[in-house]
Amino acid sequence: MEKFIKGYKDVMTYIGILGLIGFIVSVMIQVIARTFLPTAPNWTEEAARYLFIYMVAFGGNAAVITDEYVGVEMLVEMFPIGLQKTIKTILLVVLTAFSAFIFIQCVVGPAGLLAITPPGMVTTALEIPMKYIYISLAILFGFYILSYLLRIYLVFSKKKEA
Repeated sequence: MEKFIKGYKDVMTYIGILGLIGFIVSVMIQVIARTFLPTAPNWTEEAARYLFIYMVAFGGNAAVITDEYVGVEMLVEMFPIGLQKTIKTILLVVLTAFSAFIFIQCVVGPAGLLAITPPGMVTTALEIPMKYIYISLAILFGFYILSYLLRIYLVFSKKKEA
């Protein structure tokens, strides 16, 4: 199981890093174009925005696995170890349920983003179908479900991270 968790974390990290690199390149093109060219390309701002969205969607899952999200540790650490584990588990279960709710609403809900996106709707500059932008929410919360479940496993197996 630890091997799967490590591989999952690595994949999420590497995809997040690719999003970060693409974001940086896109912003740098925009900065250089604004500085040295008479007009800047329209697509760079839009590309940076969408790369940032996907960077967060994948990088956030790696943060869950490694327990790197900001939390109120000072309050939790005041309690005995057994109670700390219970509090962390309850929090992870609530976050898993919330992620599942959002995921279901995105994918199959009556007003889900994927259901209400008009088929011909595209982004302004890149002309990418908007369903690829909106599906980032389903990806984010779908993987969060798995990440929180794996984090619960790590809490009970007393491992800090994979």
